[in-house]
Amino acid sequence: MEKVSRHKQRIWVLQILYGLDIRNKLDLESALKSFKEFLKEKEIKKEDIYAKELLLGVITEREILDAQINEQAIDWTIERMPPVDRNILRIAIYEIQHEMPAGVAINEAVKIAKKFADDRSPSFINGILAKFA
Repeated sequence: MEKVSRHKQRIWVLQILYGLDIRNKLDLESALKSFKEFLKEKEIKKEDIYAKELLLGVITEREILDAQINEQAIDWTIERMPPVDRNILRIAIYEIQHEMPAGVAINEAVKIAKKFADDRSPSFINGILAKFA
């Protein structure tokens, strides 16, 4: 199997988190099940990839991440944000807090938001993440 870029793996994690989020199933058991189903569906054989670490990390620390997002998102709450936006933020903040240079995490989050979120989302996400840099 060829090496899968971290960018692509972040997108996979976003897709899995989005599916879990809209079904209110943001727990470890559901995340592991969804991850395995995702790998099978995409015919990905290697399971010890960055995506699994990222997904389980975000799920495990979700309450802390959500509290941090709520603290920085003036006039917004995590519940009011579109599911895509809040999950992009969760991924990026988790990465910043776990050895990823802030600039890299912010750049990736904005790039993913441009592709998968609303037109206003990239600047909204950038504004919140800049407070974590």
